[in-house]
Amino acid sequence: MAALRPDIRLIATDVDGTLLNHRQELTSGVEYAVKQAAALGVPLVFATGKARGPWIHDVLPRLDLDTPGVFLQGLVVYDGQGAVLHEQRLPDEVATDCIRLAKELDVTLVAYCGERILCAATDAHTERFNFYREPPPEPVGDLGAILGRVPVHKMIFMAEQARIDEIRPGVESLLGGRASLTTALSGMLEVLPLGASKGAGLRWLLDHLGVDPAHVMALGDGENDVEMLAMVGLGVAMGNAAPKAKASADVVLEETNDQDGVARAIEEYVVGPRVEAAAHTAP
Repeated sequence: MAALRPDIRLIATDVDGTLLNHRQELTSGVEYAVKQAAALGVPLVFATGKARGPWIHDVLPRLDLDTPGVFLQGLVVYDGQGAVLHEQRLPDEVATDCIRLAKELDVTLVAYCGERILCAATDAHTERFNFYREPPPEPVGDLGAILGRVPVHKMIFMAEQARIDEIRPGVESLLGGRASLTTALSGMLEVLPLGASKGAGLRWLLDHLGVDPAHVMALGDGENDVEMLAMVGLGVAMGNAAPKAKASADVVLEETNDQDGVARAIEEYVVGPRVEAAAHTAP
């Protein structure tokens, strides 16, 4: 790890499986490292597939963050106060096909609509969102009835992972050339606007802030982090990362999200180099 020492001026981090441990907790070690970096002039931004749900009201105050962030796999970028700076929506015809296919396959489908999660009916799969402290899923009956009335940013097919693996080729065939697919968590297959990704959303934010991606460290663990890890100056995969994330990263940590991997990376690539530089320039 010591061989890579880029000039990091901003940190972009995934949340589930990266910033938070497997119990959805922000550890004191990660909190301390993030604050150390901020004190040295290196702010942190979220780059997550999550909505701005209940979880953010716990995490933001502890980190003293008022920075913008990338949410919903890059589909919505908010400023530090929660106002929308940029967004992409799923075309209605793609959403219609997802709704029809979910019925045919008898799998759960949810629609992320800004800071709301809508579904036909709640079930064991939609209950998973409560653990991740996402917005509580709202049963609306026919999801098709919301199209044209409620902006849909992305949709997620939900089932056991074996079933997701089974249906993914068919979903790819149906939506090929019209939408992009990714996976953040086991048992969930996400449908995004064509070409959308967390990396694309982060690139928009960096352009908005005037930050060169070469000076950004991104941290992640999932397939949905691949584009982000590849486009920055230093992509760091957690020890618990999926194979695709590890393959796209510049560095793969030994530490997992349960071992304060984010803190390890911040200490190695942000705090350490800046403390050393200050020592060398001191009179």
